[in-house]
Order: sequence, then C-alpha cells, then structure tokens
Amino acid sequence: MSNNSRTVTIVSQEPENTAMPYRVFRDAPLDQFLAGQLTEKTRKAYYADLCQFFGNQEISNDDIRRITFQDVIAFRNDLATKGYKRSSINRKLSSLKAFYKMLVAAGVVEHNPTDSSLVRGYRQEDNLAGKAISQNAMKRILRAIEEEDDVMLRERDTALFYFLTYSGLRRSEAANISWTDLHQEGAFFVLSLQETKAGVRQNIKIQPVVIHYLEKYRTALLENGYSPIDKVFVSLSNNRSHGRPLTDHAINRIVKRYAKRAGIAQNITAHMFRHTCCTLSIEGGAKPQQVQAHLRHKDLKTTMRYYENREKLIDNASDYIRIS
Repeated sequence: MSNNSRTVTIVSQEPENTAMPYRVFRDAPLDQFLAGQLTEKTRKAYYADLCQFFGNQEISNDDIRRITFQDVIAFRNDLATKGYKRSSINRKLSSLKAFYKMLVAAGVVEHNPTDSSLVRGYRQEDNLAGKAISQNAMKRILRAIEEEDDVMLRERDTALFYFLTYSGLRRSEAANISWTDLHQEGAFFVLSLQETKAGVRQNIKIQPVVIHYLEKYRTALLENGYSPIDKVFVSLSNNRSHGRPLTDHAINRIVKRYAKRAGIAQNITAHMFRHTCCTLSIEGGAKPQQVQAHLRHKDLKTTMRYYENREKLIDNASDYIRIS
C-alpha cells in the first residue's frame, strides 16, 4: 500500500456561492472523496484500491468517466484469477462503489458502473470454522510465552496475549493504544480507543486479569529504563525499532512465533484472537447485543453469524441419532 501513497492536495476554499461545491467536485473528485473519509487509514486504503483499479496514481476525470460496468467486472474477475480472497475482492469493490456513489451524487457522472444490479460481489463464506483458536491451542500458546527466557519479552507478550483475548481488538488498534487511553471509571477499567475503523472514539471494558498483566509489564518497562512511555506495546528487538511502538505486522509476527513454538500446525494470526473473543463470549452465555457492542460490529448480522454457527453445532441433527 505504501507504494501507492502520495500527498493529496485538498481543495479547501470557502464556497462563494451555492454552485461552488459542485465545481470543486468536478475539478478534483478524487481529492474530495478522500478528504471526506474519517481516518487517514481509510483514506490510504481507498486510494490504494482506486489506484489499483485505474492502474495509475494520477486519476483524471476522463479516466473516471470512461469506466463501464464491464471494466469493473473484468477487474473483479482478474483479482479472483490472481488468488485474492473473497473478502479482499469485495472490499476493493466497496471502495469503487463508494467512490462512484459520490460521483453520481455530485453530478460528475450520470451512471454508476459499479451498481450492484450490474456488478455482483462474491458471496462471503458462512463457515466460520477455523477462524477461532481452540482452547487447547490457546493454552499451548500461553505455555510457549511463559517459557520465554527473556523476562521483558515474557511480560510484554503475556500482557499482549490476555489483551487480545479479552478485548477483541483488531491488531492495528492494539498497536496504537497509549497508556493514557487506559483509565478507571468507578469499579471498572476502560480503554478509550482514539483511532477506530468507524473513525470515532470508542470505549472498551478491560477485565481485571488484563489490567494485572499490563501492570506487571509496565513495571518491568519502568524498572529497565523505558521511561517516559507512550504506547503500550513497544518493540524489544535489538535493532533500530527497539523502544518504538509495535506495528500491527509486528504483533502478527509475535503471535505466529509463539504458535510455531507451541507446535501448532494451524496458521494462527493476531486477528484470530478477535474471532476467539467473540466465540468464547458466546459460549460463556453473552447475548448477541453484548457481543456486538464489545466487538463493535457495525451490523448485528456479523455477530449473528457466530451465533448461528454455534447453534448448528450445539443442537445438531446428528445429536438425535441413536443406534442400539
């Protein structure tokens, strides 16, 4: 994605009359579209997807108007041929649809070449098997962390393990949290997420067991001269990244390293802790709305997929088979 990054010039003049906004959209539709996004991460993702579709970092109005629904279908099918996951293909199509929806509303184009009646996305697989980490694998990963010889790594990665498991955060969110984001409200501990997928601040309840391991880790940091501390999870590698905040990719590598040490054949990723958090909550008796609120699913349908998947296993037709 970084190969497609550039500085986007945003038109910011105050409109002199009611016709001005439409002229601005017509003159710089891409810049205006990107400026309307809530977070820098979303802007970069949309820009990368659009550059990939148009095959150019400089997208002209002629390029925009030249596109037909056949071009969008060809792009979708080409991604599938290259082995892109269904979720990635649908995300890129969503970027295009959002862009052209704005263009139609602003009068830049008359017809939407990404209209759902013309361009179909790929149906998401309903099977959630394998997305959550089993209880046995979780115990083995934790045991591998506990066997880490380096005390600092052990304290940090134990805290990271419990944090991901109980909070259900995305790895990018975990990488961005600061110690000042954690605070106490009465008897409860709360994490205020400043940067989220929704683009607005969101509060997450943090369990006492997570706070316990975070405090142990923070004490180890202070005792070893890591002060002042801003971001919670920092790199302890003996290279230029030492002492700097962990990246989301680094968090993923840490998880994979311990899974490998534990001898787990399954391809474990940091995002699977989010699925695991959801599954464990359901199995523990949490209601759909509670899980939706904690995981911050925009649509309850996303949460219900997990419930329906568990229901199929809990009360299955094969449970009623009796062979004497």
